[in-house]
Amino acid sequence: MAKHVRLYDPNNEEHVAEAEKDQEDREKDILFVLGEPRGRRWLYDFIWSRCHLLAPSHVPGDKESTSFNEGARSVGIALHETLKDKNPKLYMKMLEENHFNG
Repeated sequence: MAKHVRLYDPNNEEHVAEAEKDQEDREKDILFVLGEPRGRRWLYDFIWSRCHLLAPSHVPGDKESTSFNEGARSVGIALHETLKDKNPKLYMKMLEENHFNG
């Protein structure tokens, strides 16, 4: 989804306060998804199935597919690290529900 471009003046206290409020709100987005069992299931499936986090990216003789797989894996790594950093308890709950008990 494209974000609307907004003019931002770092010397304008109103602009700074609005940007800080927006950033704080955006940082809660991942916690919103992690807060529900369905969200944790979706994230787990996305990271480990679609981004094949622990699978090898290399496709012998096919550098384009290897590059594509490595790109998907890169997204999975970034999301995985974000989940662990933002709320380790919910991250562990996601693993318990989907990896250890799945």
